[in-house]
Amino acid sequence: MRLIPALFALFLAVLDARAGQPLIYLDDPGLMARLEAKGYGFAAVFGNGAAADLETLYREAPAYRQIVDAIAADVGDLRAEMKRGGRELHEVTDGNVGRVIDMRWLKAAASRFRLVGVVNRLDRRDFAALRAEQGCGEVRFIYRLAYAFKRKGRLIASRLPFNFNAVHTTRPDADGGCTGVAGRWSPMIDESVDAGWLAGGPLDRDGLAFKQLELNAQVVRFPSGQETEFGGQAAYLMRIFGIEGGTATERPLENTPDAERLIGDAALKARLAAWLRGNLAAIDLGVYDMPDEFLARKAISYSTFGSVRLANRPFTPLFGPEDFSGLDFSGLRLLRSPEALVERLDNGSCQGCHQAGSTAGFHFIGLDDETTSPLNRIEVGISPHLRAELPRRQAYVAAVAREREPDRFRPLSLAPPADWNGAVEYRPAGIAMPCMMPEQAGRFGQVWQCADGTVCTPVASASGVGVKLAQCLLPSGDKSGAMFSGHPCLAGTIASETKAPFNDRMTISGQFAAFDKYISRTGYTCRPPEIGVPAGLAYRGCDERDRNFAGFRPGKSMPNEICGLVGGKRFDLCVATNDVDQCLGGAVNRGNRQACSADHHCREDYMCQSLPAGTPGAAKVKDIGFCSPTYFIFQMRIDNHATPWRSEVRQE
Repeated sequence: MRLIPALFALFLAVLDARAGQPLIYLDDPGLMARLEAKGYGFAAVFGNGAAADLETLYREAPAYRQIVDAIAADVGDLRAEMKRGGRELHEVTDGNVGRVIDMRWLKAAASRFRLVGVVNRLDRRDFAALRAEQGCGEVRFIYRLAYAFKRKGRLIASRLPFNFNAVHTTRPDADGGCTGVAGRWSPMIDESVDAGWLAGGPLDRDGLAFKQLELNAQVVRFPSGQETEFGGQAAYLMRIFGIEGGTATERPLENTPDAERLIGDAALKARLAAWLRGNLAAIDLGVYDMPDEFLARKAISYSTFGSVRLANRPFTPLFGPEDFSGLDFSGLRLLRSPEALVERLDNGSCQGCHQAGSTAGFHFIGLDDETTSPLNRIEVGISPHLRAELPRRQAYVAAVAREREPDRFRPLSLAPPADWNGAVEYRPAGIAMPCMMPEQAGRFGQVWQCADGTVCTPVASASGVGVKLAQCLLPSGDKSGAMFSGHPCLAGTIASETKAPFNDRMTISGQFAAFDKYISRTGYTCRPPEIGVPAGLAYRGCDERDRNFAGFRPGKSMPNEICGLVGGKRFDLCVATNDVDQCLGGAVNRGNRQACSADHHCREDYMCQSLPAGTPGAAKVKDIGFCSPTYFIFQMRIDNHATPWRSEVRQE
């Protein structure tokens, strides 16, 4: 009889081992291609799995055609609005003019939406429960716009910053629970995570039900030559579509208010304020669902400095602290003041979440396949926010697999990773990562610290916004010799245009004292935003040791800077036409940048770019990249790509 308890204990141990490291996301390009071959491609969302390109899909799938036409109308409206505000937009560009997405990409034979990621969102079951919906959270398939065609015998291929997220609800276990669903995300020791295992397990079609298609797409970009102190700007369109057979319908954006309509309707705004006051505990937890009557069906988010821009804070113009005076914040986990409540609401909106802790408005960029030019590849395919989220989501899924109650709390999207096995304890924020200034931190019950050797320093502020963009930076007067290329060197203020955020204006207000202390002693220069580097960029040219990556040792701590690539107009032209030989021969220069990896993210408005495998000495720095301004990376721009419908590529 003693055997049964022993076997049961062994079973629990095996279950714990399985549930200890559940899969939270997948992004291997080869695996994604094999899943597409098994029927998980973008066209399958529209019931047309045979459509290999967007020209065919647009012609044969009515729902896709309706979505593209709706996006075209949105882009047309934004274009007209910007023209009234004095900002002209052009598809084909030459010089310092505004750029707008060429809608032909969405219906071209050379284009497709490539599967770049699969995301386990079992934790989203908390939101389904708010509407009494059955299910075990969601599975999300991330598709990114890509193209490939040949010209003069050369393959020209790249991606564009245009994503669809196909959301599927996960059906519960036979008993209505989620234990089995959670367990299927943890492979046994003898199981390989391949397309067959996924299709027969967590991605089994019988266990998934399509819910909606979410859009996040760069549709406008202003180059740094126009935005000389911002270092460039971009606008992103956010939408949600339902699909019923051949019909696509607009759906409201989650927890994102229609601010313009609410400002014009005092009674509606009063009802929203009452709802917010009555749901304070849920908002504090981060699990709340605003009624549809208050919600927008379209949003435009803006970068650069997206986390502080008024346009990305839709609740701030609606409510002030006085609207929530008298609320009892005692006993709450995060919120300690009316100001914190508004900040929490802003952060939970689509614009707020996708511009705080993100990579230029994206959380899932996806890795490159072999068709992408080695000079146009990224090293890290997820945002700092998603990276910080992974421990929370893993702990959540593991708890459900063990039939334990998970921690349902959601932190702010700019928070660093935390330990979720017990009381939540944030890890110190790394260098150039977001932090809270004391006046902001005092509003919240949960805060985090900057890592040793750094100080929370404001980088930008915006009129109408009560918080500052602050990062963990080197302190003033630091004598450790820790200055590195890529460190911000300029601070500024943003004048917010409430009704025309594309006309926001940045004014550089000063140079960081920390940088002043170094410039005469070390030879670092402060590169200005007008060349496309937001908040300026400390820079030092590469010497011979840098070129040989002398400071990098496997298994040792990673230096802050690395001898990466420095581009320019000729470089852009090479990448656009995939003429790698020409680029390497005459258009690529080397320069020091901040080093980055899967565990060391770049600061806001920068992302981790890969060193080409052919770079001399690259084996020493395997899995390490360099931080580039986001729009220096060709695949993160909508403009100046070589196209199958024109032979020339014009440069700014």
